[in-house]
Amino acid sequence: MRRIQLLLDGSESSEVAAKHAIKMASKCDARIVPVEVIDTRRFRTSKVIETARAGMDAYLKDLAEKAQACCDVTIDAAKTITANPIRDILAETKSSGCDLIVLGASGYTHGTINDIGAAVLRDAKKNVLLVRDRLENDRFYKKILMPTPVSGSDDTAKHAAEIAGQFGANLVGCGVMNTMDTVQSERIVYLPEAATGRRHLGERVTLSKAAVDMKRRALLNRATRAVDTLLEPARRAGIHTESVVLDGNPAEKIPSFAAEGDFDLMVLGYRNRGMFSRILSGNLSEDIATSAPCSVFAVKES
Repeated sequence: MRRIQLLLDGSESSEVAAKHAIKMASKCDARIVPVEVIDTRRFRTSKVIETARAGMDAYLKDLAEKAQACCDVTIDAAKTITANPIRDILAETKSSGCDLIVLGASGYTHGTINDIGAAVLRDAKKNVLLVRDRLENDRFYKKILMPTPVSGSDDTAKHAAEIAGQFGANLVGCGVMNTMDTVQSERIVYLPEAATGRRHLGERVTLSKAAVDMKRRALLNRATRAVDTLLEPARRAGIHTESVVLDGNPAEKIPSFAAEGDFDLMVLGYRNRGMFSRILSGNLSEDIATSAPCSVFAVKES
């Protein structure tokens, strides 16, 4: 990462995002390209817009001075977007050549993610850091979670290892296998067995609890080995790693595990999908990123 796009809307959420962007830039030797997002749906009159712009300009000037003094991070002159936030943000990302977009997940809303955050996460071609944190918190990335059902690629594992190495964080790979849906409690009798005369072709046979449990354990063990493989490069680099495999629905299990484990960051693989595909089958990465209790680094996969 050499250029980080920071989205600012004047909210406390965007101030928290600025802290994370500066910290990330200091670790990566990157410069910050700020974009002031003045959403005319909130700031309706020209007078209010000018007041908001002046306030953000003053904040950004102070932020740039502090970033240079404490972290030797350069913050470029800001661009201002007022007309169409989503379209113009993505156009600015492309023209500025930024590698990462950093923004507060909630903005002025009180939900887990606002509409601009959701749209940037969904439509951006570059990696996205959605920041969820408290303004007074300075504990950056001591515990990082990498869910593998939706981020099982080597590229995502590489990003997770790099961030963990830069911040001296522990990295936990979390596999999720929903064995209740995968392991059937019945089996079908096929021709070779039916030929013995002991059972009828097509007969349904109920498996014993021990047999079902054995199949589930085999799937969970296979998932653990897959997580271990993804974590191996990080382990070789001296990063403290841990493999965890959960049984259940990933969209529910991963956010719950992240909250219980008090993780600072989730590194998540994200594949952009068309609207029709999302309507048919949804997007697990989007669901998890939207409901995650911590900041999310979404690695965009081709």
